[in-house]
This record gives sequence, C-alpha cells and structure tokens, in this order.
Amino acid sequence: MKKQLFLTTAMAATLTGLSGCASGDDWGDDVVADRDTRVCVDQNGYRVDDDRCERDTRIHTDGSGLFWYYVGRGSRIPYYGDPVRDPRYGFKGSYFPTKGVNYAKAPAATAMTRSSAVSRGGWGSSGRSFGGGRS
Repeated sequence: MKKQLFLTTAMAATLTGLSGCASGDDWGDDVVADRDTRVCVDQNGYRVDDDRCERDTRIHTDGSGLFWYYVGRGSRIPYYGDPVRDPRYGFKGSYFPTKGVNYAKAPAATAMTRSSAVSRGGWGSSGRSFGGGRS
C-alpha cells in the first residue's frame, strides 16, 4: 500500500508562519532619543518612573535616593527596571547634565517594563510582552 502526504494550503501557510515564532531579534524595538532626554534612576542605577524624580531628588544620608540620568540624542532610552550601568544594554548617558542643554522628558513609549520570555508551549515557541505597570 502506497502512502501519500497531501500538503494543503492551510498546512503550507502554517509551516511558513512557524519561522516567525522563534525570532532571534532580541528587543530590537528599543526607543532611540531624538533629542537630549533625561530619565529617573534609583541609587542602584535602575530606571524608575520619572515622576518620582520630579517629586524627590534628595540624596539621603545612607546614599540612597533618586537621580536624573541624562541620555544624549541618538542613544537608546532605558525602559523601567533597566540597569543603565550594565554594558549588555549599551545605554550611553551620564549622571551629569551638559551645561546649556535642555533635556526633554522620556517618550511615553519607554514608560513600560521589559518582561522575560514566557514559554507558551507547542513547537518550542515563546512569547514576550511589555507591562504597563509603574515601578
């Protein structure tokens, strides 16, 4: 008995679409500053909600506090929770503003937290998303 496998249009479309499931593009949608920008970071260098720096930029006696981190035009802007000093992220900025430069608020597109890959099951797929919560 001879067995035949028929490839239907639906099966072909599904197999073609599988190549997009395991993208190697790891966070290629980062936001780049189109102007000099400032973001708020905590004493450990992690980005927090910018409103927190608007309310309190004092340095406390234990060294804790909130600080502005200044990002130059053309540099990547960190999302909430991103460590600005981690070389793997490649953020370029400074804790000291450039004299005479007016810094803009970070774009709303960066007001979110990265999440790690989540296993969704089936065919080795995974998914990523951003949360809209504030830290």
